[in-house]
Amino acid sequence: MGWAASAADRPGSAPVTVNALVAAALAGDEARVRQIGSELKSQPRPPSGERRVARDLNERGLALWQRQRFSEAAVLFGQARAKDAADPEIAENLGYALLKSDQVAQAEQALLAALTLAPERASAWGSLGLVYAKQGKHREGVAAVLTAYRYTRDPKRTLDVYSRLAASDDDPKVRAVLADVVSRLSQPNSKRS
Repeated sequence: MGWAASAADRPGSAPVTVNALVAAALAGDEARVRQIGSELKSQPRPPSGERRVARDLNERGLALWQRQRFSEAAVLFGQARAKDAADPEIAENLGYALLKSDQVAQAEQALLAALTLAPERASAWGSLGLVYAKQGKHREGVAAVLTAYRYTRDPKRTLDVYSRLAASDDDPKVRAVLADVVSRLSQPNSKRS
């Protein structure tokens, strides 16, 4: 089972998984999200690989990403992830590039891997919300994007991005999820973390 089996291997402890983290987020249970996130962060990580090679591949992938060559970027991010599976940024970049390349199921797996490594990674939650939107899972998409908002360092900028994408994204399901999120966050009593 590898590095992810750690909690299941400890006698008397139930395994904690990224799926439990996502389920808590979808239920709106912030305390449980924090608890599971802490447990995930305390689990052993995959062994670090060839970090320098992985980071070089990641940088090359980002250069392609900037030119919106997402399929090509995904190949480089996949190679980078193979070189260093312990880097949450690389896993997230792979997930986003796959999402933008319409490889939604693969994007979901990469983003879940990123959240396993870094449960408070706002941008990974946001991308996971877009995955759910594309899959037609509106409620799940809204919950994931709201979780992203809870973790963001710049709430105003994040809300501005959501507002812009709610009006301009190519996918009507993504627009609907983001419009719902913007509406909820714009209410006077909305909880902004």
